[in-house]
This record gives sequence, structure tokens and C-alpha cells, in this order.
Amino acid sequence: MADQQALQTRKPASLELLAPAGDWASLEAAISCGADAVYLGLTALNARRRARNFRPDEFLRAVELARRHGVRVYLTLNIDLAERELGQAARMLELARQAGAHAVLVRDPALWLFKPLYPELEFHFSTQTASANRADVEAAAELGAARVVLAREMTLAEIAAASSVPGIHTEVFVQGALCFCISGRCLLSSWGGGRSGNRGACTSPCRVPWTIGDQPAGTPLSMRDLSAILRLGELAQAGVHGLKIEGRLKSADWVRRAVQLYRQALDGVISDPQTLESRAAELGSYTGRAMTCDYLDGKRDELTGTALGRLATGDSREPASGGDHFAEPAGMRGGSASDDIEPALLEDLPASQPPGSAEGEAARWFPAASQRPETYDLDITVSEEGIRCRCTCGQRVEQWTLPRTVVRRPRKAVTIGNLLAHLSEITLQGCRLDQGTTNAPDYALVARASNAVVDRVSAAVRLGRKPADGTVRIDLPPEVREALRPASAHTQNRRRLGDAPDRVRLEPRHLPTFLRHVRPEGGVIVEGLGPGRVDWLRSVCQGLPVVVALPCVMFQQDLSAAASLVRQCAAAGIAVEVNSWGGWLLARRAGATMEAGPGLAVLNSLAAEALGRLGVRSVTLSLEADRRQYEELTAHCPLPCSLVVFGRPPLMITRVELPEEKLAKRFADRRGICMIPRREGELVVFRPESPFDLRELDNPRIAVAHLVVDLVGSPDPLADWYDRPGTAAFRFNYDRSLA
Repeated sequence: MADQQALQTRKPASLELLAPAGDWASLEAAISCGADAVYLGLTALNARRRARNFRPDEFLRAVELARRHGVRVYLTLNIDLAERELGQAARMLELARQAGAHAVLVRDPALWLFKPLYPELEFHFSTQTASANRADVEAAAELGAARVVLAREMTLAEIAAASSVPGIHTEVFVQGALCFCISGRCLLSSWGGGRSGNRGACTSPCRVPWTIGDQPAGTPLSMRDLSAILRLGELAQAGVHGLKIEGRLKSADWVRRAVQLYRQALDGVISDPQTLESRAAELGSYTGRAMTCDYLDGKRDELTGTALGRLATGDSREPASGGDHFAEPAGMRGGSASDDIEPALLEDLPASQPPGSAEGEAARWFPAASQRPETYDLDITVSEEGIRCRCTCGQRVEQWTLPRTVVRRPRKAVTIGNLLAHLSEITLQGCRLDQGTTNAPDYALVARASNAVVDRVSAAVRLGRKPADGTVRIDLPPEVREALRPASAHTQNRRRLGDAPDRVRLEPRHLPTFLRHVRPEGGVIVEGLGPGRVDWLRSVCQGLPVVVALPCVMFQQDLSAAASLVRQCAAAGIAVEVNSWGGWLLARRAGATMEAGPGLAVLNSLAAEALGRLGVRSVTLSLEADRRQYEELTAHCPLPCSLVVFGRPPLMITRVELPEEKLAKRFADRRGICMIPRREGELVVFRPESPFDLRELDNPRIAVAHLVVDLVGSPDPLADWYDRPGTAAFRFNYDRSLA
């Protein structure tokens, strides 16, 4: 009740209600129900690539419609950009300017080079920047950002501290799914299959069952959903400006109900706490997950362990996955089909035109873009050889065969007839099933096989509609073209992949023993050093080049120690590795020599240039890059750069309080991902049991200043330094194509 009274003491207009628009119907719903602003993406280069999103022509009409109704439009361009994507990113900025969009959400440092060229656009720090303290917000303000979307894990007091920075607004999520990992710091999906959550392609592996210590543990990494409907007054008092509803992959009906609820709460139409809480709980009923706002109160236990959602009936639902990503269909990625996973099939499907959407009204607003969905045909034939599927969409015909499956749990199985019936009621990639045929309607498919059918059909339909190109083709102003001009590689980038590593990354406890045996010529990066130990560090390293790494996530309570450490390093002439924007600000204010580490890693040469202009002397290449991306980036990197060639990188960094009995235990999933959590400072970090290793590769087209062996988390640093696993080594994304 106190929260509602606090809310009613403020003018509703002081808080902006920001709604997701993953497609036309959701945009219509958000506007009609009272959203003050909407956030949406084009068909590429945004953190929700599996949403329907908007083609360039649709985007122009969307902005026109929103402005007509007094609604602001924020374009999401919030991923790590590869070298060859820079031109398209610049054209998206130009399109946003010409359309009259109000702001763009960004993550990649490269985009700050374009900010002076686009004064009409506000630049907002995406939640993908992991902004979690006042220093992060101050850094954003110095860069010229108008707003920061804060990390979901912050307490009310931390939000208030961050929101007190003058000249810049803050925004927080108030409804929707939560991720186990702090946004912008997750490598799990990328590690398991090259689909990066930092590039909008997360497959939500945290939502699937895991074993802990070889014992089934359910879904211990699957978070509850967020609902702060009863805390709006406190957020207003904390100084927050924007209230954000998560859900660009949710149906238009869900968006309509969510926006309506929060609009009524803000306007005082509904003030009864029980009514508000009940209505908010209805928004999460499709996942079977409980609601929470415990992060606001600093409560971080009992936030996980919910099961995957059950088969949905009726209207289309949001997938049972983290953020608003789709869970990658289990199975059919190797191995045989099995039926021992919850059938999340129907909840894992997008809804371009959900039941109940006003297609006629959408057609009135968007006459050129709201045509009837195209259709596709699907035939499923069961024979002794397997389950043959044939999908026809437009001129494209896709055929594939699945192995026959053995159903051990009938209640979780889906018959082919029911699968076809369901497909006939929904849309995939904007298309509806026209002719669905089978010779075995009663044949039961295990959940993995049924998921695989939908996955392949969706891909086939997408390719069948390929002529609907989402590429932005627009002329760029001369000054923007000049900013895109490739630079020459820095002269210090001479060490080629295949040469001997020259740098090591270590924890303080391993330094004395390691340095008695190994003296890397490129020096040592020390991670986890506390203030007051700088003199000890100098004595141990004995003249060896040293870099002290700051954490890649810092909350308000961590700033004092970090600032003290940075000042001591600056006084001692020791370089500081900055891994967050707040860390960059602290180091710059202290006058310390700065290098950019994995927390501010670059995937393109303009990001390196942008960091160089901010006083950073060298950069670290993204751990997620594939071979081609490394080659293209290093060909033009204007700063000395480091490539990590060995390590157990943090796959997840979380503020969730993991029970002590689960720390140091082996977590494993069905795809073979094995990781071990441990406490690092105040956070829990999951690192892979086995490392990646690029040391046996030979590629003269990848030239850098330093080849780094990362031994943080190693059970035996000296053994890892000397051992060579040979050609069977795991190479992370080097041999893949990073999505």
C-alpha cells in the first residue's frame, strides 16, 4: 500500500511506459493501450533476431504511425557488430534519422563514433552494456548518452544511486522474463553452438534440464519472471524515468494486456494491490513460472528452479525461455531422438498474427505491409526408413528425414495429426499452413522430434519468403562514409596465430609459483587483485610488465575498492585493464594507463578506434569471433590488440545466490556442456570444465600484439601452460560461423 501511495504522490507523466513491438500487431497493441514509447528492431542487428521485426519500409510507416499518436520510437541496434556489418549499422542509423525515430539503443563502442553525425537521435545504453552502478551511468553521460537501461539485478538503493547522475535518464525492466546471467555477460549459448546472446541469437540453454554432480537437478538455472507492478512508486522515488516491459517475442495479446495493466496502474485507474498482483500473475501464467521482484530488495536466493512450460492451448504464447529468446528445440542437433524432456513445442513458436489481433485495423494503418500471410504445405510420411518431411513454400521445396522415435513417456508425446492441427492454427515466419498431410496421423513423436519438425519448417518457410529483403539500402552522408573508411592495422600487431603465446592471465594466488617457472615476455594480467596489494604485486613480478584487471561487472558496493585499486595502480605506474564503462571512467579519472579487456572486447575495428579515442592503449578481441571475423578485424585494427588463445572464460556471471552445496559442482546438460560454478568476489561465475585452445592453429592472416593464455579458473596453471592437446582441442567459434 505504501508503494501505491508513493506512486500517487507523483504525476503519472513523470514515468515513461515503454512497450515491446516485435511485430505489427504488437505495435498496434502497445499504441492503442497507452504506451508512451515503443522499442523495436529491424530484421537484423538487434538483440531479438527471432522476433518478426520490421523491414525498412515497415519501419518508416511504424515511426510515422507512432509519431501520429504521440508515441516515441526507440530502435534497437544493441549487439556486438562484426566488421562487415558496420556499413549496414550506419545505414540503420541513417534510416532512423530519416524516419524520425527518437533514439537508438546501442552496445557496440563503434556506434559512438557516429553519434556526433546524428544529433537528431538520442543514444541509449542498452541493458546489454551491463550498467550496474553510478559510475557506469556517469560514463554513459560523458559519452553523450541520454539514457541507460539498468541491469535487472540491482536493488532499489543501487537504482537510486545510479539514477541520481545529473543530465541523463535511467530505465528499468518491470515485467517479463529474467535471465540467470547478467545481460551482456553471457557466453553459454555461444559456447554450446555459436549462437551468441550478445548478438541476438541466444538459444536459452539455461532453461533446459541440468545435472549437478551427475545427478538430475531439474532446471536449476531457469529464473522466475519479473513483476514490479507493486513497486512503481518506489521506482519513481528512486529517480527512474522509464519503465520497460520485456517481450518482443511475445504475442500481441500479451503486449496488449501488459501495457493496459501498467497504464492503469500508473494512471491510478487500478490501485488495489491484490488486483494488480493478480493481473500481473496472469501475464506469467503461460510459462508456469512464479513472479518475483526480489532483486529490488537484495534477495537473491530461491529465484530459480522452475520447469519448462507445458503445451499451450488456444492462443499463441511466449516461449519458455530466458529474456524473450526462443529455446532451441532440444534434440536433432546430433544423437537420437528422445522423449525425456518437457514438450515446450507449442510455447516455443512465434505469433506474427496472434488470435484476436485486429488485422483490419493494422491494414488501415499499414496498407502496403499488412497483407495476408503467405501459405506453405507440409507432408509427413512415416516409413520403415524414417519420418520423411516435405515442406513447400513459394518456389522452395525442403525435404528431410528424421529417425523413427521410441516413445517411453506417452503423456509427453505429440501425434503427427495433432502437430499438423496445431500448425494449421498458428503462423510461422508470417505464413500459415495450407495443406498438411500425413499417412500416419496417430504416429506419436517424442518432444524432441516434434520440436525438430517445427524448427525445420520455420527455417524452410523463412527461406521460402527470402525475397522480402530486410537489408537497408540507403545513401550515406559523406561524413558517415568517411567514418566507415577502413583503417590500417597497427604496426605492433605482428604476432601471428601459431606463434608462441607471450602473455598470461592469472589469479594472484597462482602468481608466485607460476612466475618461478615462466616469465612471459608480454607480461602478466592479474585478475582479482584487491586494493592494498599493489606493492606485493610489483615485488612478485620483479620488473615483468603487469596489467591489473578490473571486474567486468561492478555494483555500487564495489566502486570504492575499485577506485582505490585504480589510484594505487596509477601511482605505481601499473596499467589497468578496464572491463566495463564504469571501470573506464574510474581509470581515466585516476590518470591510469588503460587497456580494454574481455569485458569491453571488440568485434570490429571501429570499436577499437572508438576505445582508442577514449584513452585506451590496446584492446582485446572478442572471444566469440569466428575465423573470418578475426581475419577481417585484425586486417584493420588501429590499436595493438590481444587474442586469447586458451582459457576457461566465464560462461555466465550471476548475482543469484547459489547454495553452497552447488558451488564447485559439475553442471552438465544434454549437449555436453559441462561447467563449474565458483564464487568470484560477490558474484558466482560459471566456467567450463574444459578449456578452448587455439594454440595449435597456424593462421598468418590473424596478426596481433599479444597472444594470451588465460589461466583463471585453471586447476593447474603450469600444466595448462605447457600442455598441448593437439588437433582434437575445442576451438570455441573459430571453426564455426558466429550467429
